[in-house]
Amino acid sequence: MIEQVSVDEQTAWPWPFSLANLLAGLRRFTQDMSLQIEEIRPRAMVHKRPAIGRLQGLRVTYRGKQGSGEKCLVVKEPRGSTRTGLAGAGRREMGVYQSLASQLPLRTPAFICADSGGNWLLLEELHPVREASAWTPEDYWQAIRSLASMHDRFWNLGEDLDAFPWVGKPLGADFKVHVTVAAQAIRQIATFTAAGLPTWGPERMRLLARLTTRSERVAAPLRRQPSTFLHGDYWPGNIAVLQDGSQAVYDWQLAAVGPAVLDLLVFIKKSRWWFGDLPVSPDALVAAYREEMKSLTGVVWDDEEWQELWDHALIWRFLQEWLDLFAASPGALLKSRSAQLNSVWLEPVTEAVVRRLEDS
Repeated sequence: MIEQVSVDEQTAWPWPFSLANLLAGLRRFTQDMSLQIEEIRPRAMVHKRPAIGRLQGLRVTYRGKQGSGEKCLVVKEPRGSTRTGLAGAGRREMGVYQSLASQLPLRTPAFICADSGGNWLLLEELHPVREASAWTPEDYWQAIRSLASMHDRFWNLGEDLDAFPWVGKPLGADFKVHVTVAAQAIRQIATFTAAGLPTWGPERMRLLARLTTRSERVAAPLRRQPSTFLHGDYWPGNIAVLQDGSQAVYDWQLAAVGPAVLDLLVFIKKSRWWFGDLPVSPDALVAAYREEMKSLTGVVWDDEEWQELWDHALIWRFLQEWLDLFAASPGALLKSRSAQLNSVWLEPVTEAVVRRLEDS
């Protein structure tokens, strides 16, 4: 039986899980059916990053036939869904931990338990040895190798991954949802132009407004590529460098099936958005990924084919996610980051649209 749980009797139970949930999960994790929980304490999360939803840390002390121990855990309570009409963010992440984590060629946090609908998940807390903003060149090289290894594991297995209903299909069944959201975001961003916000000039807005009407042309080259399993938000902020030098990948809320280039583009673009100049050039990271994929799968993209894929991946990812994010951002924030917004997204997307979508 549970002898003691340190929660103030005057305070309501602060966790979304029950004691029975936690006990059953820890027994599975430790493989000790005699395990009993002695204490649960809230714990500050040192490496907590901004996230959609609620994150709480806790420390659990337990004992059993195998001895006593303690475990630092994180309870995640996702809010809403990745997009209206799509699988819930928590359901998607829970699906990865329950169904695919054992098949991934990279480390993930230990899964303890979850609500059946993905409303909350209880996971092992990771303890990175350095912040993502302080990554070394070797950290970046290792992350690229791991990404290629994951893509290789599921290369051309899109139809097999369709067996998991929670996996995102941004270029398939979910396509119209993303395009509809992007069209709404463009209308919202048009108000920025009316307000005189820098970077969103009339000519650029006219060009962006054509993205949704030409979305099928954006998607076509990407759909011709072999499909693989995608993390969906793979970048240093979702990867912990651990004490032993290994890396663990978390936040699988955008897990999807699609062309591998999308994960690589997210890795580079999101790193540059948050950190500016990186210790390894984007071109070097792309070259390393292409070489690793050639070694693992035998796939070779010539430079012209790769540039076309990169342009279309850039336009699609901007349409799929970033338009909506910018539309929901305060004008003051966009104004303060206008130079970075231009260099990381708007100028490259504009150039790619002119190259790939504008009629001669």
